Amino acid sequence: MLKRCANCILPESYPGITFNEQGVCNHCLTHKKAECQGEPALLSVVEPYKNSNREYDCIVGISGGRDSAYVAHYAVRVLNLRVLAYTYDNGFMPEQTKENVENIVTLLGIDHVIEKQKYVQENIRRVIPCWIHKPSPAMVSFLCTGCRTGGMRGFVKTARNNKTPLVIMGEGEPERSFAEDLLSISTGVRSKKLSLILGFLREIIRNPHYVNRNCLAGFAQEFLYRYVHEYDKKVRMVQFFTFIEWNEKTIHSVIQKELKWRKPPHSRSSWRSDCRIHLLKQYLYRETLGFTKNDELLSGMIRDNMITREDALKRVENDNIISQQFLISFLDELGLNFSALDIALREYKKTIIERSA
Repeated sequence: MLKRCANCILPESYPGITFNEQGVCNHCLTHKKAECQGEPALLSVVEPYKNSNREYDCIVGISGGRDSAYVAHYAVRVLNLRVLAYTYDNGFMPEQTKENVENIVTLLGIDHVIEKQKYVQENIRRVIPCWIHKPSPAMVSFLCTGCRTGGMRGFVKTARNNKTPLVIMGEGEPERSFAEDLLSISTGVRSKKLSLILGFLREIIRNPHYVNRNCLAGFAQEFLYRYVHEYDKKVRMVQFFTFIEWNEKTIHSVIQKELKWRKPPHSRSSWRSDCRIHLLKQYLYRETLGFTKNDELLSGMIRDNMITREDALKRVENDNIISQQFLISFLDELGLNFSALDIALREYKKTIIERSA
């Protein structure tokens, strides 16, 4: 059984983790709760964009997930903004998520733009066979290659086309991404970008199949768009939860009662249930590292006094259960075989055990 932090629930396999004599991890010891700027500060940001000659005051991204649903509700019902909703459909939205999106725009009475692209679907069909050839936790995040690029491009394009320079986005969960820590080479490298590039090159050398299957162009484009590209300076990107405190109970209460929001039946957790790729990534993290993003999220909630450690342990035990039938069906849809993935994971675990012996 993995050793976990005595305060949060991060396990000993979490990248870069250390424990003091009391068993408390370095992330808890250095944690400082993010201070939100508050609603008055948010109002001062959006006020210049309200009631202009434009048709809409702002663009709000709606993925069908819980946070974006809450942001849309707040923008319309609390801030009284004329909202144009934007949805980027990467091809992996569950049916319940599509229903959530429809309920949000209908019940809030807002116009809606949906952009569908096949790039992520084409990418994942190339990446998964490479990953199966040589499993690596550091390369799990690359299953989503193209989603960030497509979504951000869509925001900017929609803002330009509708002459609406304010975009409000909602990413508020108290979690930090360990995916970058898995990929980075930290020894002697101060630049984050260089560390990630060197770590990426290390993974490609270990598994040249990514080169053989023409994955590199997509990887490079995603990296440039995430870490180098500058967005249109005429478009104001506002992160909603830097102003309004993220509170899971409040969010659930509002969106379920006011917007008829429901999580997809194949997901135990309501977090990031708006994309089926996320569940596959959770499964791969669990099988290779012994934990998932749920462990990280719930640990952040413990530090911010949103949940007790005891309740978090109960939740993570439930939330980390992923239906094998869902995985089989999902991979079959992609033209891939779950048994090949299962064999690769068993061999990976065997190798790890042999190395640690």
